[in-house]
Amino acid sequence: MERKYTAIVRKSKLEYVAVCLELNVTARGDDLADVEKNLRMTIELYQEDMKKHPETVSSPISTEEFIEFLRDTEPEWHKDTGTGFILKKSKKPWLCKLENKKGF
Repeated sequence: MERKYTAIVRKSKLEYVAVCLELNVTARGDDLADVEKNLRMTIELYQEDMKKHPETVSSPISTEEFIEFLRDTEPEWHKDTGTGFILKKSKKPWLCKLENKKGF
């Protein structure tokens, strides 16, 4: 029988973010379907890792961590560089774009 987990999803300024309350794992995505798919994959990978390393202790998300999750803050990579440019996320997770504030 498959175990059921509780997930909370929120829309941040740039993307959707989800957390599994029982396992304290998170995922992100561009839309609800994407974040759900990514969270399912994260949970599966976490469970596989737990089987490989049974000494690992799993604990639910703490109240403090949950409050932090609910805060709608910009990621560190999306910030004003002080040079008239902003670092922005690309479709490729390993690439950030440097964008002029004036749009060019």
